[in-house]
This record gives sequence, C-alpha cells and structure tokens, in this order.
Amino acid sequence: MKLKHLSLACAVACAAVSAQAVGLNDPANAAAKAIVDDAVANGRVMYISGASAVQGGLGQIASSLFTGTNYFFIPSAATGRSNSDYRAYAGKLTTAAGTWAAGTNVIIVNRARGGSVWGVNPVARAEVIETLAVTSASCSGGSGTSAAPFTCDTLTTQKPDAGVSDVAPFLFDGAFNTEGEPAEPALSPSELATLTASPLYALAFGLPVTRNVPTTVSFNKAKVAAIMTGNVGTWNQIDAALPADDILVCRRVNGSGTQAVANMYYGNYPCDTGTRLNVPADREAGAAWDFVNKFVVEGDTGALNVVENSSSGNVRTCLDTAAVSAGKPFNAAANPATEAGYTAYNTADRAGNTVRVLFRDGRPHKAVGVLSMDSLSSSTTTSNWSFRSLDGAGEITWTGAIATPPVVSGTGKHPTLANLIDGTWDMQGWISFNLPSSTTGNKAALAANFIAAARSPAVLNAQSGLRWVAAGINGTPDPTGTGQVQRVAYVGNDQCAPLNLK
Repeated sequence: MKLKHLSLACAVACAAVSAQAVGLNDPANAAAKAIVDDAVANGRVMYISGASAVQGGLGQIASSLFTGTNYFFIPSAATGRSNSDYRAYAGKLTTAAGTWAAGTNVIIVNRARGGSVWGVNPVARAEVIETLAVTSASCSGGSGTSAAPFTCDTLTTQKPDAGVSDVAPFLFDGAFNTEGEPAEPALSPSELATLTASPLYALAFGLPVTRNVPTTVSFNKAKVAAIMTGNVGTWNQIDAALPADDILVCRRVNGSGTQAVANMYYGNYPCDTGTRLNVPADREAGAAWDFVNKFVVEGDTGALNVVENSSSGNVRTCLDTAAVSAGKPFNAAANPATEAGYTAYNTADRAGNTVRVLFRDGRPHKAVGVLSMDSLSSSTTTSNWSFRSLDGAGEITWTGAIATPPVVSGTGKHPTLANLIDGTWDMQGWISFNLPSSTTGNKAALAANFIAAARSPAVLNAQSGLRWVAAGINGTPDPTGTGQVQRVAYVGNDQCAPLNLK
C-alpha cells in the first residue's frame, strides 16, 4: 500500500479544536471521556480494517464485549469521510482479554473505507494507513448513542491490528483483486503466512437487476458469467425478446471483497490456474471510461459498458440512476455546465480518487450489478431494481422489518437464508477475520473475543442487515436454537473448492 494512494487529510488532522462543540469535555459525558482518555493513554485501541461485513453488527458485538454503557463514534463531516467509512466503540470489557481484566477501558475502531483488501494487504504488511482518531480532544457532539453518536474531526494513521475480508486472503490476486492505480502486488506466500484467517460467517451474494429488465427474463450462472467476463454485451444475447441495448454492469472496484466474490463465482478467478480466459470485465471493457476520472454512459455503443464503484452504496446508486435516468431532471446547481443533459453521481477509483459518473439524459439503461445480500432491504416490490433468482425467472423482495421474512416470487433458485444454509445458493462469501502475527498478547486475546461475538448466531439473528442473508460457519454452536448455521463447507476449507454437505 503506497502512501501516495492514501488521502491522509492533513488539514483535517490539524483542524482547530476550538471550533468544536464541547462533546466529551461536557460534564454530562464525563464517563465516556474517562474511558476514552484511559484507553488512549494506555494503548488499548484495537484497529480493525477491511470489509464492511462486521460494520452493521458492530454495535451488537460491542454490547457483548463491553459491560454497562458503551459509546459510539463516527467521523464528522469535516473529515470528508462518512459513517460507513469509520465506526468506533469505547467501553469497559465484560470479560478479560489477556492481562486486560474485566472492566478495563478499551476502544475498537473499525475501518470499512476501501473494502476487503484493506483488511488483507496492509494487515499482513504491517503498513501504516489512515484511521479515525478517537480522543477526547478530537471528538465532540452527541452523547455516544446510536441515535446521537460522538463525531470525531481528526484522521490519523496507524497499523491495523487485524482485518476483515469477504473472502479468504489468498483470493486477493494482484491482477484484478487488489487496489491501487496501478494495481498493488498480491501478497507473497511468506506474507500470506503471517496471517491467521478465521471464518466468521457465510454471507449470500446476489444478482441485482434493474426493473426495466422484466422479471420474466430468465437468468442462470452461465448467462451472467458471460456478462461479467465481457463475453456478451447486449441484452438480446441474454433474451431474444429484449432489444439490442447495451448491458450496463454496475460493479465494484478492484480490491473489493464483493467484487472478489463475483470474480470467483462467475469466472473462477483467481482459482483457475490455467489460461484464465474468464477474467472479470473491468472499466476498460466498454466505451464509458475516459481513462482519467469519469464514466460517461451513453447507452448506444452496441456493447457492454462497465462502471466501477467504490462502495456498495455507489452500486445501488448506479442501478437506481440507470433505471430512471430519463426521469431525473438536470440539476444545474449540482452539476457543472459541461454536464448539461446528464444525471450524475460521484464515486472513487481503485486508489480512492474522485470519479464522476454521468448518464445520458432521457435514456434509461438496463443494468446488472454486484452486491452482497446485506443490501436486501433495497430490493422491494417498488424499487428500481431487485435481486433476481438463478436458473429461472424470479425475484426476492423484503420490507426491511427484521421479524418479517423476505418474499420470493417466480421460478428458480433464490438467495434465501435456507438456501444459503444448505448450499443450494452457492454464491457465497465467507467473511474472514485476519489476524497478523504481529498482533499478540492482550490485543490477540481481545481479537479472539471479537471473533466469538462476530460469528455468534444470536448476534447475526439480531442484525437487520444479516438476519435473513447470513449464517454461522459450520460447527459454530447455536445455543439460541435459531438454526442460523451453515450445513455445508468448502472441501478442504478451500474457497476455490466446491461446497459440500456436512
């Protein structure tokens, strides 16, 4: 990971504290300040970088690791980072972690900015990367609750103590699965050997398709693989009843764990050690990419178009915008005059640099995407896109209510929890917690407690984003009786191997 690829925001790090609200220095927040000050002074800050997989349940994990009140922190707007880039919790340990006794003050910082590969490469290489500074001097506002978190103004740098990735570390091959401009090299065998990778849970990944592609269109793995590897580019090649419109792929950038799952599932990349003909179609597969900092989706090239997105939220925006771009008015205040006639949004490239995505006004586009099923709440009966079935023509929709199961319609195999558990739906990521050999002692003990909490079926069951799309790894105890545990495993625990019933 080269420092030139990082946006360290030095000016933000030097922002004047005087401009902040009193925050942690308010007498009402004395308990939170005492925890934070003590944890920082004694080096009890655990930094976990990588996939957003554990982010949604970080509050539940923190609640199981901390006793009494724990406090929630996110970046302030001044950092230029969102609350999906960084989240942190501070509290008193429920149980001991090494020589850190129960009641010891600890801070856990989770970085999801940049995706899975940031939970692999810099972790193995013990590289200093950007993080959020959780201190009483830099954090203000709120009361530390989920509804009113403290906001922190300062970005700093630190070596990650551990990482999280959507797939095992060895799958981050250098050609298409690592980040950077140009791509960073993959980990060497000796670097991989420094990581202990522990699977946390299985997560279903799905096929999102815009609704202007009728739900009567049948998809299977072979058809989607032909799209994702750039072997077909127009919709009539998928279904003869569709016009010869460009297929738009709203995918993730290289280095994303979501993209790594798609590359593995649709193209067997990088598992195929032969000719590797089925490498993923990247941004240069179509005419949209300007090779600098912009995608211009015209929709009339007669071939595949690919838009790379830095986050799952950007993928959802790409799908939404593609489906209804004709109905969105041009916003002269938001878009430069040179963009007249286009609808647009911002994302980032493989190195984190800002990229503009523009859609030709007056022309909706038929698109497929790459998303994990923790985006299921965006697949509704009235949304612009939905998760589709494979080996048939159907979809799965959800109201977002945690107690209400999703609804399947049509034919084919759907990405339901039951199908994930028994292996019928095999487009899966196995979320990996990656502990480097450099993390030892108390932090390694705390990491073990974190792993136990993160893979707990009870924790998974309590998260709206994972309740219906994730399951504990085969063999995980389930004292709650939820049944939310895998019944299949990869042969030899190798994610390049087939799933097998256990």
